[in-house]
Amino acid sequence: MTVRNFRQLLPLYLACYAIWLALSALGIWLIFVMQRVLVALAIRLRLDPWQVHAVDNFGVVTMGLIWLVGILLLEHSLRLGVEKNRLWARAVRAFVIVMAALGLCYGIQALIA
Repeated sequence: MTVRNFRQLLPLYLACYAIWLALSALGIWLIFVMQRVLVALAIRLRLDPWQVHAVDNFGVVTMGLIWLVGILLLEHSLRLGVEKNRLWARAVRAFVIVMAALGLCYGIQALIA
């Protein structure tokens, strides 16, 4: 492994954190989509309004906590990707995972409607 200087690493770290912000925003979008799916499933299962409200509230809180842990792990993974010269592979993998989750949510939403 070669030692890289500051001028070589700075653009990669800037890209790392730009990717991290973009994927974090996609994660928030995923939370909103998953929330709609959970509420639609709760209604489809004929839960009473109190139960639907509880599913909505607890689902958002749970997904928010999972998102928080996920973005911390994502930041660590991307930062290590810069150090190990694997930033782009890790970024693409994370993007594919988020997009697959979004696709799954939209697919479930289409099946329910």
